[in-house]
Amino acid sequence: MSLELLYKGIGMGFLIAAPVGPIGLLCIKRTMNQGFKVGLATGLGAAFADGVYGFLAAFGLAIVTN
Repeated sequence: MSLELLYKGIGMGFLIAAPVGPIGLLCIKRTMNQGFKVGLATGLGAAFADGVYGFLAAFGLAIVTN
């Protein structure tokens, strides 16, 4: 019984903590309409784009400060 409650609590925490912005809604919509693989690819693509933006910002700061 307590292990089942733990799993439900982890699931609810994950759902509450998930960002519900435009990209999050796009991932949810594509997952529901086209399946898990498409939703996962959408999320990974968004994460990759965020990483590229972060790298460019850090690289730009490194150039400016030197």
